Amino acid sequence: MRRLCLTLLCGLVAVPAALAASTATGDGVLELQAATGTVVLTGIRGTVWGQMDKGKLVVTDPVAGDGTIYVSGAESVTPGKTEGVTVYTGRDIHFRVTGGKYKLVFRGPTPDLSAVGVDLTAVGVGSVQLTGDAFANTGKYALDSGKWNPVPVWTVTKQFGVQPAPAP
Repeated sequence: MRRLCLTLLCGLVAVPAALAASTATGDGVLELQAATGTVVLTGIRGTVWGQMDKGKLVVTDPVAGDGTIYVSGAESVTPGKTEGVTVYTGRDIHFRVTGGKYKLVFRGPTPDLSAVGVDLTAVGVGSVQLTGDAFANTGKYALDSGKWNPVPVWTVTKQFGVQPAPAP
């Protein structure tokens, strides 16, 4: 009987706390499914994970040490032209960013081609700029667990999460 009462009491405390935590932080969600084109993802804070079938991933870490960026599967890895930038090119590139500020740019391996098959989930606060490839299936995106929308062939910018107020 004591065990049952203790279990019920824990349930009464844990469930409302879990529900409140899911809405208290201001985090949003961005999801991409089989996106083809150019994607520029800028995060103020949060976590991103996913993969790209083919193309170039340009990773910018503006504040070294504030988070961790993992990339695997690239055929070539080269430093960018500025500090904190790394360029990954190839097929079946997997990535994960945890914490800190970041910028991820998904493009084709050459300027005239598009990134192919970008699938990702970003949780936190940031923005995404999407430009679908007019000659291919552009894929889909969803914000904050909303309905899936086709990636447009013109450039659109979308925000996810609660953006911080500008500093005075």
